[in-house]
Amino acid sequence: MRTSRTRTFLRFRFPGALPQIFVGLKVAMPLAAVGTVIGEFSAGDEGLGFVIVQSGANSDTALAFAAVALLGVMSVALFYVLVVAERLLLPWVRETTSQR
Repeated sequence: MRTSRTRTFLRFRFPGALPQIFVGLKVAMPLAAVGTVIGEFSAGDEGLGFVIVQSGANSDTALAFAAVALLGVMSVALFYVLVVAERLLLPWVRETTSQR
């Protein structure tokens, strides 16, 4: 079968690992969004974390709630962008698993 290790990786191992890679990305995406906001709490001068901290200092709970709700909507939207990308890039996964 005289093929290089790189070609074997790109043709067989990497496509076989893509379903697990997408699972990891789906777990990491919302956590990365929350981590970004937590970082903005302490060292940011713009962004949702900064807005939440400033609205708490100004007792503007409506603005803080709106920022948290926007963070939730963004996290869910990013998750579903990954779901759509997974369905487009990995059509065989739905055929071989119970995902419908």
